[in-house]
Amino acid sequence: MFRTGVIAAATAAALSGFAGTAGANPADPVAQFSPTLTRVPGPNCAAIINAETVPQPQSGAFGVRVKITQTGEFCGAYYLTVHWRNVDTGLSSGQSQRLEGTGVVGLPDNVITGIGMGPGAGKVEAWIDTYSEVYPQNVDLEHMAGRTTFTLG
Repeated sequence: MFRTGVIAAATAAALSGFAGTAGANPADPVAQFSPTLTRVPGPNCAAIINAETVPQPQSGAFGVRVKITQTGEFCGAYYLTVHWRNVDTGLSSGQSQRLEGTGVVGLPDNVITGIGMGPGAGKVEAWIDTYSEVYPQNVDLEHMAGRTTFTLG
């Protein structure tokens, strides 16, 4: 009888989340952003940035994989910022990464992860902006932001 009670309690704890999560929630979907269209520093330079979310090992976090198609010659580097807002909790943040050509500088497979990408469980709105680093302040590039909405477990 005691053993049955312990098994039942352990099962109930696991099902209700008290046992913790060992990895990403398998229900976390891969969400596609609408394309981000942006001008890029340089003569007649522009880019189309396609992006999708990437599930992460920890619950309540996400990464973003970008694929960049760029046109123009002698185009300069610029920055991409992934902004997010958790609709359920009100938390918001984001993360910027430097882009050169069709790649995210220093990140393998063009996947952006890190401290700015942990909104926690709930419905998340995310969008992508671009800017150029110009002294004395950053300048937003002319762009149409890519957007998506998804739910993290």
